[in-house]
Amino acid sequence: MQTIEEVKIDTNLYSRQIGTFGLETMGKLVKLKVLIVGLRGLGVETAKNIILAGPASVTLYDPTIARINDMGSNFYLTQVHIGTATRADASLPQLAELNNHVKVCTISSLTMEDHLNYNVVCYTERFETIDHLEKINEFCRANKVGFILSETLGAAGYAFLDYGNSHIVTDNDGEATKSFIVVAIS
Repeated sequence: MQTIEEVKIDTNLYSRQIGTFGLETMGKLVKLKVLIVGLRGLGVETAKNIILAGPASVTLYDPTIARINDMGSNFYLTQVHIGTATRADASLPQLAELNNHVKVCTISSLTMEDHLNYNVVCYTERFETIDHLEKINEFCRANKVGFILSETLGAAGYAFLDYGNSHIVTDNDGEATKSFIVVAIS
């Protein structure tokens, strides 16, 4: 088991997370390299939360030029960005300020091989066909890169996660998981 010194965890900054996740998980998290694809509402919220959690790096990819309707979902966009910057580039300065222990950057292109630079890739919207996303998932699985595909579709959403066959989930309480369906909201 690694000590705090070996993984260089800022125990003051991450004390709540260490209490929640444990030191072993936090030691893995601070080494993680994450790619987030898509910086609309779900993507920017995912990026914000991941950056605050403290991985080694978060790379943003969204080549879409910001539009006025993007301001309703990406809280870092302003009128200045509309028509002049990609959603990723416009979001970068504010996201990078969230945690100076995390290297935050953008990329302007993304090839299949680029996925090898990361431990986990998280697609928050579809820039590709579902067939191409399946190929990306298969490529990531074959190369031991975690793959997440998640979208919000109005009031509904989904998440697909594939961390490969060697991924182990430990369950401390042994209770069966519960599933719920919301049938009405008032």
